[in-house]
Amino acid sequence: MRNVTALFVMVLAAHLSTVGVAAAEQVWLCSVVSATAVDEDGTVGPPEPGYRERPTFLRVDVAKKELTLLAPLSRKGEVTKLQMAHEKDGTHIRSGVENDRSVSLLITPEGRMTLSVVADGVVWSVFGHAISEADAKAPAEAK
Repeated sequence: MRNVTALFVMVLAAHLSTVGVAAAEQVWLCSVVSATAVDEDGTVGPPEPGYRERPTFLRVDVAKKELTLLAPLSRKGEVTKLQMAHEKDGTHIRSGVENDRSVSLLITPEGRMTLSVVADGVVWSVFGHAISEADAKAPAEAK
């Protein structure tokens, strides 16, 4: 009986430790569907990133606390650190600072992604979709 109890405790401990690791290793792949900028003078239109192309795909890594651009290729690898993290009812909120801009990201359990970038005199609102990297790699179920 003692061996069975010890085995049960070891299996339970292993399971609980992997649950924590899975949450800490959460990674999302996100696509940008639309984006709007509002300037302090009331001008509304597409964001103007200057000489750079607009991001279209990004990766959010909770463990690394990073948002990394995946596309376009000219921007691939650009990283924004996400210092703050909050989760409630399956909704994940992350925020950080990049080059004197505030960056906030929200991902819902349904896979909606909202990203805002706030700089002096301008707010960018970006909308898209998110899927966990684990779900993206999982084989499709046969129907």
